[in-house]
Amino acid sequence: MTRIFAFFLLAQTFAANGAELEDVRGKTRKPLNSNGYKAAVLFFITHDCPVANKMAPEINRIVKKYAKEIKFALVYTDPEMTRAEALEHMKSYGYEGQVAIHDREHQLVRATSATITPQVAVLTDKGLVVYLGRINNFYADFGKPRRVVTQHELRDALDAVLAGKKVVRSRAQAVGCFITPLDKGKN
Repeated sequence: MTRIFAFFLLAQTFAANGAELEDVRGKTRKPLNSNGYKAAVLFFITHDCPVANKMAPEINRIVKKYAKEIKFALVYTDPEMTRAEALEHMKSYGYEGQVAIHDREHQLVRATSATITPQVAVLTDKGLVVYLGRINNFYADFGKPRRVVTQHELRDALDAVLAGKKVVRSRAQAVGCFITPLDKGKN
C-alpha cells in the first residue's frame, strides 16, 4: 500500500467515523465531516508561529469568500496551549467568529498528515483529503516573504472542488513552524 493511498484511507476512515472534538468554546464538532458543505478545510496553526500569524488576514479573506459552500475550522496544534490563550489569539487576529479546535492529542494532525503551521487540509464531502499544503506562496522560506504572491494553491483547490473538478496540485510544501510531535506513547 503506498503512503498516499494510506493517507487518503486514514482520512476517509477518520471522517466516516465522525470523530468528534471539542472546540475552544466547549462545543462538540466533527471537523473532518463536511456536514452538507462541499468540502471541509482545516487550517493548522499555532498562536506563537510568526508565519501562521502573518497569514491570518489571508485566512480570514478565504473564509469570508468561501464560507457559504465550504466548512472551515482553525486547528490549534500546541497541546500546552490554554483555552484562554486560544480565545485571545482568535480575538487578536480577527478569528472571533470562526470555529477553532484545540487538537491536543493530534488526532487531526495524524488524520491529515499535517506537519507545519500554517498548513491547510481540504477534505471533500466524501472525506478524502484532496489538498495538503500551503495557503499560498507568500513565503519563499522561513523569514523570507515575497513582495508579490503569485500562487494561490488553496484558492485553486477550493475553486476546483466547487466546480466539481479534480484538484490539479494536491500538495504544496508549506513554510512555517514544525508541529511538535507528542510523546511517543501518544503519537
